[in-house]
Amino acid sequence: MLKSLLKYAPVQIFAAISVFALISIHTKLLTTTEYGMLALMLLTVEVVRAVAAQWINSSMLRLLPSKKEEEYEHFAAIATSIIFCCTLPAVALVILGLYLTDLLTFYTFTATFLLFLTKAFYLFYLELARVMERLNQYRMAVLTQSIMSIVFTGGLLFFYSDTLSALCALFLSYIAAGSIVFKPLKFSISKLRTADAQAIFSYGLPLMASGLVAAISSRLDRYFIADNLNLAQTGIYAAISNILLGIGALIFMVVALPSYPELTKKINNKAELYKAHGEYLTLLCLIALPALVGFCLLAEPIMQLLLSEEYLSQGSIIIYILCAGVFVVNLKAHYIDHGLQFSLNTKYLPKISVLSLVVNLTLLITLIPLYGLIGAASAFFIASLISFSVALFLSIKKGYKYIVPRQVYKIIISTICMAIFLPELRVYNFLVMNIPILNVIFDVIIGVCIFSLILMLLNYKKCKIRIFNK
Repeated sequence: MLKSLLKYAPVQIFAAISVFALISIHTKLLTTTEYGMLALMLLTVEVVRAVAAQWINSSMLRLLPSKKEEEYEHFAAIATSIIFCCTLPAVALVILGLYLTDLLTFYTFTATFLLFLTKAFYLFYLELARVMERLNQYRMAVLTQSIMSIVFTGGLLFFYSDTLSALCALFLSYIAAGSIVFKPLKFSISKLRTADAQAIFSYGLPLMASGLVAAISSRLDRYFIADNLNLAQTGIYAAISNILLGIGALIFMVVALPSYPELTKKINNKAELYKAHGEYLTLLCLIALPALVGFCLLAEPIMQLLLSEEYLSQGSIIIYILCAGVFVVNLKAHYIDHGLQFSLNTKYLPKISVLSLVVNLTLLITLIPLYGLIGAASAFFIASLISFSVALFLSIKKGYKYIVPRQVYKIIISTICMAIFLPELRVYNFLVMNIPILNVIFDVIIGVCIFSLILMLLNYKKCKIRIFNK
């Protein structure tokens, strides 16, 4: 399983990194108001996709491998038939989403719906290629989409700088990439009455409900900012939030992708599982904690690289709050939730998502009118912290044990020391250098050196013994 992950991880990481380049292009070539409009349109796409497509992909990924190879195409044809049937409610949902944000016109509807349609089918055929182990097609499609999204976006926005051009660039990239993994399948309404179709509905509809709640909860703040403040503020918040969420997901993915399958192999032996989960936490903290704290310390030059000056008007406080929220969200998803998963209590996860949504909604209504974007960020952090605490409490109550190795405390101490000393040793304290990328590179090197030195002094993983033995 680890070998399989290594086949796909490089292109997935490349795709994640390309998203940052895309955000930079959007924010530099669009005004904050236009980017706010784009953020709301993309939010509409993701909510509609959660209802009309993503749960079908997840069902296919779970159920298709259990079929015989000669049945793959038949089962995939059933899944794609369901997606075709879901396009009708998707039309209504796109109209509703754009209407609620006062963005509904014929052109915005057409562009948003085409983006949903092309993205939904691209991801469906991409996952089908993955299940059927068409590795080269999978890699080529992911790389094509990543590159073409940047090329089309930069090209169209250079000549026609508006949100419709940005949407058109994205759906053109999905068409280009989708053509690589496309496989002709027989569409038929009659297939929806088969046992396989019922299996997809039975497995997938609960996923659709929890996915919808998660999609709305994680992006609900955009709607309230647009309603209570304006589209420009929505654009500023969405840009910063998207970057931090993307960086957080990428950092945690580096550990979670190769490590999670190894944990599942030890489920039948609790002692080994708890020990392995502790080592997993150590590795997670070793990479994620200093990375996110370092990002906060270097937020100004990093944001100057990725965003234009308009997006830096809110200062660093909002970045710190969102960073804390991103860390809590990812730690819950990639560590705490394992307790409920490994103890077979996943029925609580949708309920926790609903609780998080209710808390987030209440806080957004209360805090945004009082504190603006900082209120929105605070609502996200508090809701994330509450869902984290509830998941931890339920996991422990259901008998799961979280072992925190001593090495984790050494990592925390080293991170704190880095946070204290790095601001005093940053390059700009000694040299006048107005090149943000060089500032970031040198500061990262200094931060890594401080962190590593403190870890070594604390004898992390008995590194002193290994060094002196050499």
